[in-house]
Formats: sequence, structure tokens, C-alpha cells
Amino acid sequence: MISIEQCRGARGILGWTQQNLADASGLSKTAINNFEKGHSDIKAESLRAIRMAFESAEMEFLGQNGIRKKTEDVRILHGPESMSILLEDIQSTMAARNGEILIMNANNNLSSQVPTQKLFDHIDLIKTNHIRQRILCPEGTKNILSPNDECRWVPADIGQRCILTFIYTGKVAFQLWDQSIIIIIDSNIAHESEKKRFEHIWANAMPSTEQKSNASKQVQT
Repeated sequence: MISIEQCRGARGILGWTQQNLADASGLSKTAINNFEKGHSDIKAESLRAIRMAFESAEMEFLGQNGIRKKTEDVRILHGPESMSILLEDIQSTMAARNGEILIMNANNNLSSQVPTQKLFDHIDLIKTNHIRQRILCPEGTKNILSPNDECRWVPADIGQRCILTFIYTGKVAFQLWDQSIIIIIDSNIAHESEKKRFEHIWANAMPSTEQKSNASKQVQT
């Protein structure tokens, strides 16, 4: 998860005291001090909180003992495997975290862009790591990534004007109109900006279960 050396090194790069790290992680200064001195066992949840505090401050952990200050990065994926590569990046980024994946404008074609096993791996990631996934999709969309996902519908005409977007732990990925091209932006600023846009749309969207219920009533009447 994170070693004592990485913890000390990350504090040094950021200029953080043990109290700064305690404040950022929600732990006590005593817990941080004991961990860095190796005086006591520390729970996995506490290690995760320490790591997430550093990652929120743009620190990146490399292997067992490596660390570095992360810089913003842009990757362009191109070709029929681009969606599969994106899901792999989501899996490696979200592994062992209790984070959240937000997807905007997921349409009926999404599940057809990747092999079935890739979809199963994605669903397993969500279940195993207790990750919440919320999806916004055009009205009437079916066959999204998992039947257990939280899903809300937006009017179909709005969906047609938007592009498929994934928002996950400091990253944003956009699929361009040419579905073989995906751009991944590794940036907390971009992540927070797109998350705010997602939340605004989510607050005004209708749950897909409610849409289906209304449609069923109309048929019965």
C-alpha cells in the first residue's frame, strides 16, 4: 500500500510535517509518528487514507519504495482496442481503493466496444473494491456496464450532443466522435471540473427505474 520510506519521502517533497499529514488523512499525529517509527501495526484503512492524502497532493507512488511529484499528463489512445485499454487504466488506477467512477453519455454501443471478459473484469473491480459507479446515459439506453450500477437518463437529444466521458481518481477520459480515439487527461484540476459538471447533470436527471415505471404505467392505461 505505502511503505515507511515512501511516507517520509513524500512528506519531505511536499514539506509536510507529521501534523500536516495527520490533518490531510484524518488520522492522529500519534498514529503517523508510530507508523513512521515502525512502533505499531497500522490498519489497511489507515494506510489507504495516508496514500490518498498524498495522491490528492499530486504525489505518485512507484513500486515498493519509489515516489515522485506527479505532473499532468495526456495520453491519446487510437484504434479498435482503445476502449479496452481505457478500462485497463481504470482498473489499475482504481485497484484497492474505495473510490467512484462517473460515466457520462454511456449509450447502447458501449458494451459492444470491448470483449465480454473485459466487462466482467470491470464489474469484478467494482464489487471487489467496493467502488461506486454512477452512469448518465441517453433516455432508453440499455445494456450498460453492469445491471447493478446507479443509472440516470437524460433527454436523448442532449445525449446526442455529448461525448462519452469517464471520470475516475484524478483522471478524465473522453471518447471522440470517432470512437477509435480516446484522450486520457491525468489531472486533478480536470477531474474536479468534470466531476462538478457530472454532479450538476446528475441532480437534474431522472433515475432510469423511474422512467421505466412511468413507461409501464402509460402502457397499462
